[in-house]
Amino acid sequence: MSGATLVVVAVVVAGAATVQLAAGFGFGLAAMPLLSIALDPHDAVVVALTLATLTNGFQAISGRGRTDRGVAGRMLLGAAAGLPIGLLVFLRADDRWLGVLVGLAVLAAVVVIARGLDLRHAGPALDVGAGLLAGSLTMSVGVNGPPLVFVLQARQFDQHRFRATITTVFAVLDVISVAVFAVSGDLDGDTALAVAVSVPGLALGAAAGVALRRHLDADRFRRLVLALLVAAGISAVATALTR
Repeated sequence: MSGATLVVVAVVVAGAATVQLAAGFGFGLAAMPLLSIALDPHDAVVVALTLATLTNGFQAISGRGRTDRGVAGRMLLGAAAGLPIGLLVFLRADDRWLGVLVGLAVLAAVVVIARGLDLRHAGPALDVGAGLLAGSLTMSVGVNGPPLVFVLQARQFDQHRFRATITTVFAVLDVISVAVFAVSGDLDGDTALAVAVSVPGLALGAAAGVALRRHLDADRFRRLVLALLVAAGISAVATALTR
């Protein structure tokens, strides 16, 4: 892995961390399209998930008082079933189609969130289903946010409760995924080096994200969510189709 590649990875990670700390999600959405250009798509998934573990862990711990534990628990229950499915896709799917899957999943989330569905009174199966999809996407493409974002937005969570709940789910999924990658050998010397070099950028981006979110009211937060999803979805599909 060249020095130029490591610099690109570090810069991308800094930007993704800013997005993550501002919105409560989006590290994979912001990082994966660009990381997949600089790195092999499978390596990009491993690097993104490993670094996201740090940002999600920080937010989950700092926001634990606002976490909806019932919703988070049901999502994690569903994710437990989805993770093996995602690992199978990760090991067997073509790299190009992995990229297309990222983009389509993101753009589908834009459509359902923009419709403003009100599912505050939906049953627990909604949370379990979102977790199942998120678990599958975690191990396969490294972008597990869209189904969780949809459900939490549809349940009308305010941005503080949204961040705390979604990052709790993310943090658990990330830790499990990184452990699996380490055991399987996918977290190798090159990916570990990319992670280590990116940590300073991650810290700077996280600090910028914390400062930025102080200026987000409910309407700006919603627009940020939709803008992130649209940009990331288009970028992921375009990157995959031009390979």
